[in-house]
Amino acid sequence: MSKLVVIVQCELVTRRCSGYNCMKAFTQRSGKMEAYPADTRYMAINCGGCCGAGIDVKIENLEKRLAANDEKKEDVVIHLSTCICTENHHRLPCPFKNYLKKTIERRGFSVIEGTYISKTATQRRAEGIYQAWKE
Repeated sequence: MSKLVVIVQCELVTRRCSGYNCMKAFTQRSGKMEAYPADTRYMAINCGGCCGAGIDVKIENLEKRLAANDEKKEDVVIHLSTCICTENHHRLPCPFKNYLKKTIERRGFSVIEGTYISKTATQRRAEGIYQAWKE
């Protein structure tokens, strides 16, 4: 089972969002975070900005830190935050989402789309205001 969850947040969104709801979903084990055991650690980074190319050096640095601390990338799960994956009050889904996912997976990490699941955004999707969640 995972020992470290890394949440990748949209750099543009982090200018107005603290990431509190993603952290809360992790600590309360709700939404996309419900399966993680109590001893799992949490870390948040941003994507590095549009077009997403900055994520590669951040993931490379993570690989180096893991190796220096005798940790394995197989014990890490990387979540693309909900602000990257879905339409919500911050923005439309990231146009570079697939690039981010492919870049991270190319380095051998598993990727999950989504973190916090907003009740308001879920309602707006049901009402047709936001597009439906697509994985």
